[in-house]
Amino acid sequence: MCALVAAVSVPSLADAPHLLPGDKLTYDITIQVNERTAPPRVSASKVRNDSSAGAGTATLEIVGVDPDGTANGNLSVELLGFSAGQPIIVRKTVAAKIAPNGEIHPATNIDPLFDQAIALADQSIRDLAGHDVHSQPSWQWRLPAATYPMTIEFDRVLRGEQSYQGLPTLIVQTTGSGQYAADADPVQASVSLAGTYYYDQRDGLFIGQAMRSDTNVADETSGSVDASSLITIVLRSFTRVQRPEASPSPATTESEATPAPATPAPTPVPNEIAPSPYPTVTPSLP
Repeated sequence: MCALVAAVSVPSLADAPHLLPGDKLTYDITIQVNERTAPPRVSASKVRNDSSAGAGTATLEIVGVDPDGTANGNLSVELLGFSAGQPIIVRKTVAAKIAPNGEIHPATNIDPLFDQAIALADQSIRDLAGHDVHSQPSWQWRLPAATYPMTIEFDRVLRGEQSYQGLPTLIVQTTGSGQYAADADPVQASVSLAGTYYYDQRDGLFIGQAMRSDTNVADETSGSVDASSLITIVLRSFTRVQRPEASPSPATTESEATPAPATPAPTPVPNEIAPSPYPTVTPSLP
């Protein structure tokens, strides 16, 4: 999910609550997975290769905002695709909370891959929300893995900040890996991730992500699994209810207004598992 941002010029909403009842955020989603499984001690003919792919949308509709800024709403996910040659349709609406820093917390599970992507995004948002990226544009981030007793160590680099739909969006490149190889344990596992996150630190909004993961698990009892996935999530539109009009600053005149930055060249959305270590996406403007 990376060369995300197209520059547009809209009035700043920094002085107003950013999420209000009636707001709606729509994200485009793509999911691609290749998986190779092999039972223990078998011939090459027993190895199974499966691929899955899907695309769709996730829509957050805000119905209320708590005094602490936590937004309450409904998350509707629609994904169409295939898995192991069979069609897959996911249509589900669940209650969700959006924390003041932008973390998205669905009330129940939706789809395993989508759930994993949102959980990882929430962890990343938590790190980005509390980090001074301008004074420390390169830093390390450590994240305990949920499935195996390992810690994934990430290197994070701020690659820029641009306006996307009027939102000041950080572009943060992220690469990381983890290894579990305890002596005498029949299970060995490793994971690597690479991609880019997009985050509006000013308003606490998740703008998008493009993350590729490669996982290898070997078990003397059950066999081995090699899997690669590429998941992109990008904000397509942010429909806002009417905001209170902000009074213009008397010190600012029309001639002093800062011109909008030039629109960067788009990067095509990858059509398959990307060989590049840094997946990127380009959002479409509403």
